[in-house]
Amino acid sequence: MEVEAIPSSFDYIPSSSKIRSEWSSLKCGFIKQCIYNDLYCCPSRTPAPDAVRTSLLRTGPMGFLADLGADFWHVHEDSALECRTWEEGPGSNPNTDLEEFRSRQHKLPYDGKLGHFCPPAELSVEVDKVPWKEYDVVVSMDIAIPLRIIRNYPKILWVYFPADPGTPTSKSSRKTPPTGFDVTLSHMHRRFPVRPNLGSRTIECPYSFQTPFSWKSTWAQSPKRNGIMVEGKTYGKLTTDQLASLSRFGPVRRPQGSVSEMAHDLLSSRYYLSLYGHPLTGNGQIEAIMAGCLSIGDPETYVQRSLYTPITVVPDFTSSLQRIEEFERSP
Repeated sequence: MEVEAIPSSFDYIPSSSKIRSEWSSLKCGFIKQCIYNDLYCCPSRTPAPDAVRTSLLRTGPMGFLADLGADFWHVHEDSALECRTWEEGPGSNPNTDLEEFRSRQHKLPYDGKLGHFCPPAELSVEVDKVPWKEYDVVVSMDIAIPLRIIRNYPKILWVYFPADPGTPTSKSSRKTPPTGFDVTLSHMHRRFPVRPNLGSRTIECPYSFQTPFSWKSTWAQSPKRNGIMVEGKTYGKLTTDQLASLSRFGPVRRPQGSVSEMAHDLLSSRYYLSLYGHPLTGNGQIEAIMAGCLSIGDPETYVQRSLYTPITVVPDFTSSLQRIEEFERSP
C-alpha cells in the first residue's frame, strides 16, 4: 500500500484521482469507537461529506472517507480488554476520571451548539453488527475491534491508527502492530527515505490524512480568498497591535466554531500563519494547505517540519509581515 503511494521520482507525483482509481477495487472500512472524543459523530455509513461535517474537533483522516470511499462505522466500546487501550490517552493525566470520560458518549456534544443532534452512543452499533466480510481493508482508530473478530477474518488487511501517538500502545506499535493487526499508521510525515526506528509494518501517515479533493468534495469552494488564518496558540500570543497590522492583508481569523465554520474560514483565507505554540503536531497546517492556504511560519513550532519550504519559513512576526508583503506584490 505504501510502496504504491510513494512516487519513484518526484518529477512525477500521482494525482489524487489516480490514487483513488487504484483503490477503487478495494472495499475499505473506517471504524471509530463512540467513546473517542474527536472525529465523526453520525450514524454508520453516512455519506462521506455529511460524515466529515459532523466531526467533533478536526477534519482528521477524512481522506479515507472522501478519497478512498471507506465506509464509516461508529461502534460501541466492546468489552474485550484490548478495546480499552484508549484509556491510555486520557488516563495519562492522573486527574482524569475515566468513568466520567466514558459517560460523555451519552451526552449531546457541546450541548448541540455546533449542530450535533444526538449523543455519540445513540448513533453507534455493536461491533459484531459490522458486515466484516464485505471489506478488504479496515482502518481502526485505536483498537476498536476485538481480537476475536480480527482472527475470524484473516483475509482483511487490519490497520491500526492510534488516536494519540504518545500512548504506550501507540509507541510500541511503531515497531510491531498490536496483536492481530497487519499495519500501523504512524501519525508522522514521510520526511526521510528510511526511518530506522520504525518497523517494517509501519506506514508514515499523518492524522490529517487528506487531499484537496477531500475538501472540494465536502465544502463549497470560496471564489475569492483574502486574509489570514492564524494558528490558535499563535493568535493568543500576538498583541492587539500585531493583529491589527495583519489586517492590511484582509480579515484576520483564528480557529473557532464547528468544523464546517473552521473549514469556511480556511477556504476563505489566503495565508496560514504559525509562529508560536511549540510543540505542535501540525494537523492544523495540513488542513490549511489542503484547503488551499499558503502556510508560512517558524518550523521550530512543529514536531513535523517537512511541509515548509525555504520561501515559506519566517523566524518572527516582523519577518512574516515582510514575507506576506512580498507574496502580495507577486501573487
